[in-house]
Amino acid sequence: MLDRHNDEAAAPAGPAPLDRAGSSGAVRAAFLASLGDPLFCETLFDAVPDIVFFVKDAAGRYVAVNRTLLARTGFRTKAEVVGRTAEAVFPGALGVEIARQDAAVVASGRPIHGKLELHLYHGGEEGWCLTWKEPILDPAGRVVGLGGISRDLQAVDAERGGLVGLSGVIEHVRTHLDQPLRVADLAALAGLTPFQLDQRLRALFGLSAGQYLTRARIEAACSALRTTDRPIAAIALDCGYGDQAAFTRQFRKSVGLAPSQYQKLHR
Repeated sequence: MLDRHNDEAAAPAGPAPLDRAGSSGAVRAAFLASLGDPLFCETLFDAVPDIVFFVKDAAGRYVAVNRTLLARTGFRTKAEVVGRTAEAVFPGALGVEIARQDAAVVASGRPIHGKLELHLYHGGEEGWCLTWKEPILDPAGRVVGLGGISRDLQAVDAERGGLVGLSGVIEHVRTHLDQPLRVADLAALAGLTPFQLDQRLRALFGLSAGQYLTRARIEAACSALRTTDRPIAAIALDCGYGDQAAFTRQFRKSVGLAPSQYQKLHR
């Protein structure tokens, strides 16, 4: 199954047009100016035990964390974690890999969406999770940090080997969006049949394999439109669409806006 140039419907990957009483920028600026605590999400995620929440500066040092991260790493207070990097918080190779991810997000300005990972925790426990990371920009558009979450997977697949294979597929998709991606080839990469791959992606993301591929391409396009000045035609090619017209049709179907409209909304 070849998904390049297709117009398959996918879950929305970006915001719908705003119903605005004033400009979106003015509404957002007024709200942010009124906040007493710009990191209020830290308190919100304190109440969610199956999600690790974090904000880091451009050097990869924690600025905000929730209680779940403390429980996973063996620290007693947030003050013990804030100011440290992932290598000083997570054990061994996991800390090194998290720090590498953080540096890549800061250097490239590109997010990580739904990366399937096996985390090793304080005390020897381990667990699978899906991780999202987004660059944080200053008013001039420079990356000054990143924020993210890691969500636990609860008995999605009883076989660890199945998730290892699926993790490889998700990473392959993320790093090869500019190429044709066939579901049959991805299934073979994971040692699965196309039907098994489809079912496991539905269990993780609520999307068919084809919808997952479309969402991955459109999410990458949204990130590029928000954070770079690359021409729309070049972004289309980077995301696996051979011509701008096919890209525009799929983008409008998924997001509700043309790429140029979405780009202007975030300028």
